Formats: sequence, structure tokens, C-alpha cells
Amino acid sequence: MTGDLAARVAALTPEQRARLRAALPAARRPELTPGQRRLWRTHHQVGGRPVDVVCQAVHLTGSAVDLDRIADRLLAFAASHEALRTTFTTEGDTVRPVTHAVLPPRLVRTRCADEAEAHALARSQAEEPFDLAAGPLLRVTLAEGPAPDEAWLLFAVHNLVFDAWSFELLLDALGAGTTADAPTGTSGTPRTSGAFGRFAADQRAWVGSPAGRAAAAYWTAETADAPPPLPTDRPRTDATTRTGARAGFTLPAAVADAITAGAKREGATAYAGWLAVAWAALAEFGGSDDVLLGTFTTGRTSPDSQDVVGYLLNVLPVRLRGAGDGGHRDRLRSARDITRAGLRHAAYPGELIEAPRRLEGTHPLLDAVFVFDNLGDEERRVQGALATSADLDKATARYDLTLAVYPGPEGVTGWLEFDTALYDASTARALAERFTALAGAAAQEVDR
Repeated sequence: MTGDLAARVAALTPEQRARLRAALPAARRPELTPGQRRLWRTHHQVGGRPVDVVCQAVHLTGSAVDLDRIADRLLAFAASHEALRTTFTTEGDTVRPVTHAVLPPRLVRTRCADEAEAHALARSQAEEPFDLAAGPLLRVTLAEGPAPDEAWLLFAVHNLVFDAWSFELLLDALGAGTTADAPTGTSGTPRTSGAFGRFAADQRAWVGSPAGRAAAAYWTAETADAPPPLPTDRPRTDATTRTGARAGFTLPAAVADAITAGAKREGATAYAGWLAVAWAALAEFGGSDDVLLGTFTTGRTSPDSQDVVGYLLNVLPVRLRGAGDGGHRDRLRSARDITRAGLRHAAYPGELIEAPRRLEGTHPLLDAVFVFDNLGDEERRVQGALATSADLDKATARYDLTLAVYPGPEGVTGWLEFDTALYDASTARALAERFTALAGAAAQEVDR
């Protein structure tokens, strides 16, 4: 029955579809989430540049893989998750998601001579403008390598339908040791796994609940009398293209291990330990110990949302205050307590926070964001091949400043992404170097 209905709707003319949408009760008509609305605005504000596009290169080494089988799994994965079959249409001033019965991703087969060529191809794939109304919004290039035991999977996905957790779910599906076929229902059509539409409806209902109203009050209080944004080399303007660059850094395993161990001794997570280091660097940079940072949460606060593919990522403020003597231990304890308090209200969409602070650019509240990404810290294999993922620099900047920390077995890698319209490369390099110096000092402090 579901398949018949989908086919009948697909056969309607545009005028008939418009009349059908108008006849649907408002409560049943799909809407963008607050996060998606921000992404939609940014997409058009920056002229379609790949600011909010996932661009990943997965290097497969050590064992030959069957790219045809991988292609089958990619098609099955997209078919079983409604977000990846979604496009977006405008109705007057309103943008609505449209979920298609069938919308396969764009798959391309090619060959790459080396990593540089593969990464360049991935960036090119991401830079090609996305047609949000026509789709598809998932593009994958499957590239053979120079040797039989080497290949690349190159992904470009618009964030409107995908986030970092979704990418982990996709890699799980590619690495699973079961059949490549998608789970199917009795009608033979792909069974939707973790429907994003259900998440969006649940989120809207929760925002209006007593718990949602309590979370709104909490975040309003947290952002009241917020400190000014961080200094820039040039004035902020609303006319931004978010052209960016990155200043990379590495830290040895001894430093990373000490910060993690120090955090555990205080009953805190490694995230809080690194957040304390970021706080120290940005407080010094901005001249105030009162720092308002953005931070990412997965947005998957219920068991039902764990397998949902889509943009559930939530960007929330973290107000860092109470540095004590300014040492790492005092900052760590404050960061621990502040983040614990915020986690109780982490389901509230950051875009709905009512705060007096308003900035020019693509985000009205946040100029600087801290990212601690340990989602992919376990070894992954696809058909026996080791799968190593790289998040590629697209020469864009989602925020004025983004400080990203990636822990790994050999230590920490990371980068400071900066908007080149606001910051000189020398400023960004100096801030990144100061961050690594403060991380080293923090490691020495907790070892004493």
C-alpha cells in the first residue's frame, strides 16, 4: 500500500502536488528543523559554496576490495534512510523537505594515482554546487588505487541531510559482515531505518513541553550579558562568503594522555580537559576569562535516535567562567561543572536560544566553536581493508574560528579553521601555537 501511494504521488503534476500539499493539515506537513533552517540560510548567504558540506576521503589499504559490492551497500544505505532521499522545496517564504520514494546517490567510478589526486577529487566533488530542490545530496566517488590492495571512497554530502554521526553509521554499514542488501518490508520496498521525519516531529513537540521550556530558560540565562566576540583583524560584515583556511597542529601522545588522565582524576571527560585548554587560549587571545564558545553535541538524546541518519547535530553555547587561579586544574573543574549542567538541556535546538548577543555573519550567536571528535577513534575495516578517514579542508570556514581536536593512538592532530576575511594567517598560526603550548603546560601541571 505504501509503495502504491508513493507511486501515485510521484505521478502527480506539479500543480496537483501543490494542491495536495495545501490540503494537508498543517500539523502533518513536514518542516525543517531549526538546525536545517540555519543551514538553508547559510547555503544561500554564501552563494552555494560548500561551507556546510561533509567532505571525507576514506583510504582503504591492505586488502583488495570489491567496489561493486561497496556501491551496492551505498545504494541500500541511501534507500533505507529517508534523509538521503530528501530534497527541499520553497512554498512562498516557507522551505519544506520532500522525501522521495526513490532517490539514489550519485556514484562515480574512477582511478586515482595517489592520495593527493584522491583528495583533490574529493574537494572538487564537494565544491560542485548542490541543487537542493533536485538532489541527490549524497555524492560518492569510488576510486581504484595504483595497487590492487588500495582504493578510496570519496564522500560529499550536504549537511541538510547528514552529520558526523551519520557518517559513522554509513561506515558501520560498509564494514558490516552481512549481506549488502538493505532490510526490506513485506512489500519488498526498503524499510526506513531511523526516520528523520519522526525525529523532527518529536523535537518540535519537546520544545513546547515543560522540559523544553525549562531548557529555553536555562540557555537564556547562560547567554545573558554575554562577553563581546573575540577580536578580529578586520571588521565583521553580514556580506560573507565564508572563505577559510586552516592552521594545523599536532601534539604527542604523552601530552594527550596526561590531559586525559588529569581529567579522569577530577571525574571529568577528556573533552572537558581539552575544553579547558581551549578556554585558556581564547581567554588570553580575547583578554577576558569570560568566554562564550560554541560546542557540538550529537543531538541524539534518546535511544530511538541513535540510528537516525540526518542533520541532528546541535550547536550549543558553553559559557566558560570561574577560572579560579587560571591554572589548568581550576579551569578543568569549572569546564566539567559547566558542561554537566548544559548536558541536562542538550536537546534544546541552539538556533532557538533567545540571547541579546547578535553577530554579523552566518551565525547570530557564536563566533568561535570548539570541536572534540573522538567518534572515529576505533580501527575500522571494510572487506578486510583498513579504512582511514580524513576530513578535508574545503577552503571554507563555518564560523569565524573553529578549533578542532582529534585524539588518536599516536597523539592529537587538529586545526584552527579561520575566516580569511576576518583573520590573517599569521594570527591564526599564533593562536594555534599558543593552544599547543598551553596544552603542554597543562600536561606538566597535571603530572605534578
